[in-house]
Amino acid sequence: MKLQKKLLDTLFTNSLQDFYHLLSDHLSNTWFTPFTLWRVENAICEPVAGLHKNADGRYDLHDFGYTGSESIQEEKVLEFFDEKITVQASVFFKYMDNVHGIVTFHEEPDVVFLEMETYGGFLGQRMNEIVSRERNINVYVDYQKKLEFVKQSSRILKAVEVDEVMAVALNYFMDTFSAEAGFTIHAEEFQGFGIEFNDVDTKITVADKPLMDMISTMEATEFIDGNIECKKFNIDNIFFIYEETLDIRIILFNIQFDIIPDKEFSELVSSIVTTAVENSQYHKRMTDIKIQESEMQITGTILNKFVQKNLELDSGIKISGINYPARAAGGDFLMVKETEKGTFFTVADVCGKGYSAAVFTVVLSVFTENTTLFDQEGSLKKLVTSMNRYLIGKKFSDRFITAFFGYIDKEGKTMRYISCGHEPAAVFGKEDLVITSDFLPLGLFEEEHFEKSVELNKDDIIFIYTDGLVEYVEDDQLREDVKQLAKFDKDNILDTLYDEMVKDKSAQKDDFTCMLIRI
Repeated sequence: MKLQKKLLDTLFTNSLQDFYHLLSDHLSNTWFTPFTLWRVENAICEPVAGLHKNADGRYDLHDFGYTGSESIQEEKVLEFFDEKITVQASVFFKYMDNVHGIVTFHEEPDVVFLEMETYGGFLGQRMNEIVSRERNINVYVDYQKKLEFVKQSSRILKAVEVDEVMAVALNYFMDTFSAEAGFTIHAEEFQGFGIEFNDVDTKITVADKPLMDMISTMEATEFIDGNIECKKFNIDNIFFIYEETLDIRIILFNIQFDIIPDKEFSELVSSIVTTAVENSQYHKRMTDIKIQESEMQITGTILNKFVQKNLELDSGIKISGINYPARAAGGDFLMVKETEKGTFFTVADVCGKGYSAAVFTVVLSVFTENTTLFDQEGSLKKLVTSMNRYLIGKKFSDRFITAFFGYIDKEGKTMRYISCGHEPAAVFGKEDLVITSDFLPLGLFEEEHFEKSVELNKDDIIFIYTDGLVEYVEDDQLREDVKQLAKFDKDNILDTLYDEMVKDKSAQKDDFTCMLIRI
């Protein structure tokens, strides 16, 4: 089929707006079959041109009969309240299994359907290129400073003394927000950059109230951009960050507006500062948080670097684990840490999915990486108690963490553990054992935690998992399947388990995380 010039021009457009305009113009002037062009984003379809461009409904990709093929010639009726749209045929503009657009025909199509089928793959590829470029630009504009904060947060966590933590934090926040000046107050100590205490105390007012008086009574993060008076400086706005747990106040002047300081980001900021201060008080060292440089991606990709995705450890006992998130950012957490006398491990699941859940894995990572003395009796209790109190103090209300924390001595004879609202763990051996939780998830209520222990034998197998696995099979059947796989396969069976249970990776329901330990 000959490629029409307007269709060729469509393949060389540089924006989605031009793409839809040229393609609509081609379909309108070359053919006579009524059509509608739809933009597809995250499987949600929105009309942009053609007969039904002003339709109110937003439809799911599968409402069009999409099953993975490039086209379908079958009548479908799209319904949204009183709105009904009859579709006789559809061509999906896709690339690498990602659908970016659809053209629907509302009468029996003729040659135009064949044309769209013929060139649909090329149109899908061009849309993918445009969408990828626009997404990268939007991510850079909207999240650049957030990404840089997460990637470079180790600058704060490396500090050991409290004064150093506050100084590094102020310096970094000023870089992050491009602030012109700022100061911190903690334990009645004032540290400023570009501004002195006397300026804050006597020369700056907000709504006719001295700034220092206002700061001393504020108990929430707040952004102020009005009613500010100062004869010495030109102040357009003030960003006030308050951390309640340790009574930390960070104040920035004249921040830039290429990002909006939202509540979630402010909580992330204060959480990392608090963690750094707490560790500087109770530990003399901090473990660096290393984040590998990568291409600019959405915030969830950066947060996922705090979580081990695939781990293998063989130090007398063999440990393997996988963590495959359902979305770009996952809320499951997996880690193993060798100590002088044994091995510490944990599997955890944050309530929720996506970016907001992944933020909590930063807290988990910092607490577990910087908690020392795992070899001592009662160390798991100290870890769990301090983390629970920390989360309760943050008052996240609808957020909590289920977790299994364990420690196995070097000889592999004993496992100490604490399970907080987590899925049952299993020990396969001469006598199988199911370990249920004794406590509520972390972050809900104060509890008196205590450790339990299990005696282990050579060739025993321990299996720990999150609730994402029971989306596909009941607990009892899951444990039986793993037991049988482990008997006949000495290699890592977890990827096999994942492939057998999650047939369609694009439709994965929940984060898929589990750990297998061979004694």
